[in-house]
Amino acid sequence: MPPRKNPESAARYTEAKKTPYILELAKEREFRKNFELEKGKFFRTDTVAEILDIEPEVIRDLIRKGELFAIKIGKSYRVTEADLQEFLFQRYTRKRSGEQRREEG
Repeated sequence: MPPRKNPESAARYTEAKKTPYILELAKEREFRKNFELEKGKFFRTDTVAEILDIEPEVIRDLIRKGELFAIKIGKSYRVTEADLQEFLFQRYTRKRSGEQRREEG
């Protein structure tokens, strides 16, 4: 005879879960959208370095410091196109350095 389920433990389990399942599922789906596997969505560190015209080691250092987000696969990194765009957007300066100094001073 199979063991009987305890209705009290099931009630405690559902009370312990604070977030409804459907909301957890929605968050997970939103997170997974970052990793769409369409062609051209992932760049190797040497490709990112070539795009930015800097050395590949600089890209790896930025990743290790957490300034550029990447996915580690084995011993190598892959950078999503969205993460590269975000990285560049955060560093974009529109003002000339002389204008910035006048505003700061």
